[in-house]
Amino acid sequence: MSTAPEDNDKPENTTSSGEGSPQPKFEPGYPAENPGATDAADSAEDGLADEETGHDHEHEFEVTEAEPRPGGAFSTETLSIVGLALLAVTIFSGQLLELLTSMIMLGGQPIDAGQVRSIEAQLWMGGAVSLLTVLASTLALALLNRGSSPWARWTATATTVVGFLFVLVAAAAFLLVPDAAPQQMMPPMPN
Repeated sequence: MSTAPEDNDKPENTTSSGEGSPQPKFEPGYPAENPGATDAADSAEDGLADEETGHDHEHEFEVTEAEPRPGGAFSTETLSIVGLALLAVTIFSGQLLELLTSMIMLGGQPIDAGQVRSIEAQLWMGGAVSLLTVLASTLALALLNRGSSPWARWTATATTVVGFLFVLVAAAAFLLVPDAAPQQMMPPMPN
């Protein structure tokens, strides 16, 4: 027998009370040999156990609510997405890894002073974006609570680790930038 609302008004699923209106009849989902006797015995045993222990069944199933999430721009989810976007800028620009490779390949050979300034500026910008990535992701991890989404926790953790690695790449490349080559004096032009 189904207890769906559309099946309750059929004649085989109703019993008629003395007033002439059919009442739905429900059958238990398990066989009951003598339901009145067992229910009375169970409730008497529960009553004795409650009196002995002082246990109150009304408060047995209290539901505790999760901590409310901090909403808005400073939630864990928002900051983890910001960190992920900043990390994407660092990765897709590719300049930090390229510059580190170039500095390793140069091996300390002097280069033009204009190139040194350009390389240092690129390293400062890439390192700054990586540092902002780490700061946003670390703040996202600091704001975690029970109401935070699991994906935000994983995203913030991964972004913090990878962003920190890019900060190290920027620092290593900056330390490997060679000195500027001395400027060559142009010989005077013969007249």
